[in-house]
Amino acid sequence: MKSELSINGIGYNPSDDQLSVLCRDAVLFIVSITSGMRNDEAIGIEVGAWRRVVKDGVLFCWVSTIEHKTGKGRVEYLVPELTLNALETFAKYSVAIRKELDQEIRLLAKLTNPDDPAEHLLRLEKARRDSKKLFLGRHAPGGRIQDQYVEALSGQASNYAFDRLAKAAGSTWPLRTHQCRRTYARCFVESRMGRTSLIYLKWQFKHTSMSMTQLYASNPQQDLSLFDEIFQQMTEFKIDLIESWLDDQPLAGGAGEKIVEMRAIPIKDRAALLAQTAPHANIRATGHGWCIATERGCGGAGLYEATRCPGCKSSVIDEFFAGTWQDIYSQQQELIKIVDAGPAVRQRAERDMQIALDVITSLGLSPINDDTNEAGNGD
Repeated sequence: MKSELSINGIGYNPSDDQLSVLCRDAVLFIVSITSGMRNDEAIGIEVGAWRRVVKDGVLFCWVSTIEHKTGKGRVEYLVPELTLNALETFAKYSVAIRKELDQEIRLLAKLTNPDDPAEHLLRLEKARRDSKKLFLGRHAPGGRIQDQYVEALSGQASNYAFDRLAKAAGSTWPLRTHQCRRTYARCFVESRMGRTSLIYLKWQFKHTSMSMTQLYASNPQQDLSLFDEIFQQMTEFKIDLIESWLDDQPLAGGAGEKIVEMRAIPIKDRAALLAQTAPHANIRATGHGWCIATERGCGGAGLYEATRCPGCKSSVIDEFFAGTWQDIYSQQQELIKIVDAGPAVRQRAERDMQIALDVITSLGLSPINDDTNEAGNGD
């Protein structure tokens, strides 16, 4: 093993077998959480089944595998370069166990008079199928170490691997392989809808505003059902968001005020109403609120001038953005304190500070570190 690792540029360590297993478990998780693959697709990745493509100066990374659930066959998943780096690293660590499987295949092929011909042929066929797989493990039937052999990682073994990862991280969460695909879809939605940074979309998909249609069209070999799951997560996100607006939380913005008024109207079946309307609701995050405009609206000007939004008929500002408006208020206070900024700057800052104060008050809060009086007195 020492020589095998040395050839691949990896230093020798007395616990290389254990290190290889840890590396395998970690890489399997990285692949699962950054690609949206199902577990059988992730453990079906073959050595070298990935590629880098540069288009218009942008690097795209693809991992190829076989999709079994719908029978589509070979599909490709778009992943960040980190995933390919992880796969390439593990390919080096897995040289020894893959060589072990190759040796078994040669021995099985040479055996001319096996005790159980049928079992022998089945084992040989499976070993050959697994020989190109990247994620391998040792299996001991009935716990008999003397009968141990190498095979592709199974779904059950993958969950054991994820258990080890969670425990190593000090977590008691029952981490399972099926959670990764949904988490992947949810991360996409949270980023796209503005709950988390757009950096995720930039890192994962190379573009922060690319539509779902454009993403799928970028490679027809992708798994369409993954995009269906993202759409489902998007719908669930909108349902949860609109339902929170219909509850008792304070809202600001033109549309927010209308929603508060609508709460007095009894709704016979809120769940059914949300299920029907949420998928078609046009909701976009602006960084300081939600825009539900279905027409041109402000043309996006509110993205760059936050104080345009509170008075807009298409704006909803909920408690999620309370901290943002506290910051806007504080920033205007700082501007007012700049004595040589000129009267126009001061006038604009006072106007925007009042708008921010109105939003904060509408959300049932008070400004943090309010030193307006001091600023006004020039103290």
